[in-house]
Amino acid sequence: MEKAEKIERLGVLLEAPLENHGAFLVDLALKGEGRRQLLEIFCDTETGIKISQCAEISREIFPIIEASGIMGEDFRLDVSSPGVGVPLKDKRQYKSNIGRKMSVKYREGENLREAEGELTNLTEDRITLKTETVSIELRFDLITEARVKTRW
Repeated sequence: MEKAEKIERLGVLLEAPLENHGAFLVDLALKGEGRRQLLEIFCDTETGIKISQCAEISREIFPIIEASGIMGEDFRLDVSSPGVGVPLKDKRQYKSNIGRKMSVKYREGENLREAEGELTNLTEDRITLKTETVSIELRFDLITEARVKTRW
């Protein structure tokens, strides 16, 4: 089975167990070839995910993945949050970041623009970003990348 097919099948397989924990799949990564591949599962919740939740999810899904046969008999599993500075990939990730500073790249006609500001609002189809001078509304379908800025 090819890597892309494994990732697709695993995504479908993991949807329900993640939902049981109030979580959703953000991304999957499969590293290595042959035996002892590493499967990295990045998940989140609408309020942010804790290490203890990742551990619970890992304990629940390992036997499910093992029984499916998708990964073969010998693999390693790592369940974690997407991490600081990683672009947001799912609309649901925005909710836990309301009030935080973000850098957002978006399309405006033929141009690619970038704005930085505080995420102040979220609706089904757009976000509101308050910059130093104005508030702008950006539709999700125009956002090409959004990153939460860390405060050091």
